[in-house]
Amino acid sequence: MPTIRDAAEEARKRLAEKLKKGEKVTIRSNGEVEADGKSGDGIEIPKGKLAYQWYDNDPDLLQEEKLAMARFFPKFKMEKLEDGRLFWHGAVKTKVLNPDNEWYLQVIYQNNHPDNSTYGGSIRVYSVDPDLEELAAEVGGIPHMLRDENNHVFICTARQTDFLASPEESSSAASAIAWAVKWITVFELWLDSKVTTEEFQSHTF
Repeated sequence: MPTIRDAAEEARKRLAEKLKKGEKVTIRSNGEVEADGKSGDGIEIPKGKLAYQWYDNDPDLLQEEKLAMARFFPKFKMEKLEDGRLFWHGAVKTKVLNPDNEWYLQVIYQNNHPDNSTYGGSIRVYSVDPDLEELAAEVGGIPHMLRDENNHVFICTARQTDFLASPEESSSAASAIAWAVKWITVFELWLDSKVTTEEFQSHTF
């Protein structure tokens, strides 16, 4: 004889299948989910997929990002991480110290883009090559760097107040790369003793 637990388990399975197939599911006024759609006072869940990433919520913003990158950094390529975050990758040359010096960058959008609650905003720029950890070990430390949740170093591109994050206007990956190139330029000038450590650490530039 089926138990109450068995019935509840079966109801959850049925609900999961209906949600996967996009079939009718209603929600009662108290928030209870009704898989069989029998509730007279309920609202039917509208068709559509859960929007986890910013580009699901705002496809127009994604298109604007692509247009900006195509205009200013056309050699950068867009890809997607396993966790769904989009990123650009490509090389830049400042030609400050050596015309052949190349920096290969990875520019990652965070899930909450656009957001300016942290330094660098919701677009993080990582130096793939050269490795900033290795460079820091060679020169005895590098000022003005940030670390993510996994303790990986990324470039401190912008102050929170400089990163735009409103519905009307938001900073783009192109802006983040421009800020990163500015950081790289200051870093190379610092290596060449044209910029002091105090100047590099502060918001002089």
